[in-house]
Amino acid sequence: MNLESLAPPLDAALPRRLSSVRLRLGLSVPLLTLAAVAFFEWSQAGFHAPADGWARAAWLVLLLSAVQLLLIEGLLLRPLRRLAAGVEAMESAPLPLTPEEAAPTPGQAAELDRIGHAMRRVRSSLWQQDQDARELRRELAQQRQLLEHARTALEANQRELASLARTDELTGLANQRAFDEALRREFKRAQRLRGLLSVAVLDLDEFKAFNQRHGATAGDAALQRFAAMLADRFKRDTDLVARLGGEEFVALLPGVGMAEAQGVLELLRDELRALSLPGGEGSLTVSIGLAALSPAHPYLSAQALMQAADEALYIAKHAGRDRLSLAA
Repeated sequence: MNLESLAPPLDAALPRRLSSVRLRLGLSVPLLTLAAVAFFEWSQAGFHAPADGWARAAWLVLLLSAVQLLLIEGLLLRPLRRLAAGVEAMESAPLPLTPEEAAPTPGQAAELDRIGHAMRRVRSSLWQQDQDARELRRELAQQRQLLEHARTALEANQRELASLARTDELTGLANQRAFDEALRREFKRAQRLRGLLSVAVLDLDEFKAFNQRHGATAGDAALQRFAAMLADRFKRDTDLVARLGGEEFVALLPGVGMAEAQGVLELLRDELRALSLPGGEGSLTVSIGLAALSPAHPYLSAQALMQAADEALYIAKHAGRDRLSLAA
């Protein structure tokens, strides 16, 4: 067992108290000595009035020393204790001065009063600095919070702008820019892995005439319905459907060969014919050009694959529309 843990804790103010006791003893020992000498002389005189001047002088010195001790206690030790208490208060926590603390102490020596006044000013200054520091920390916290909110809003705006830069506003599909990036990426991957990649270009037939008959609002609604059909038909994570502009759309189908893509696109043509639109059933048809990259049918570049799909669409349009044409 640790004996030190059983000992009571030492008072932090004990050294200061011992110093005060030593000071009092240092002042009291001469007085006690004079008192002992005077008492001895008095006892030699039979405890009668002292007969010589020396004894009277001793009593006078004793009286003056007692008065001096009282003055030292009142004018020096007590103010010093108050100053020490003020310093300890500043060490614990700076506080504002009360009116009583700011006023001079009556009857206190001018030098001690000046010291006390200086210490009170220091205490007041420390308190003010502490308040300023607290206010500054609050302002900094508020500024950090505002900065964090601004950063979050900026990131959200950047994400929204990035999305808008890659999204068609009317249909919500990818736009030309997003499609071009995906086409280059998927073409390089298919070449590296010797995989399959199909590209289908789709164009609604005689859409300008449809707009003239039914109005721009009906035309926009038809584009949105067709875009929804494409998104529902090609909804794998790897598929990408984009609107290139006007009534022209494109589907990028990684891992899909010519025959599989042809079957899905024929079903799409049939679905569009049955779609209920202003003007009655079958008022809109679509022409499609399809090209596919495979180990047996390679292309030199993504642009060459896209050009082959465009040429197949051109053939479908000039062959009577509402049909699917395959790239040679």
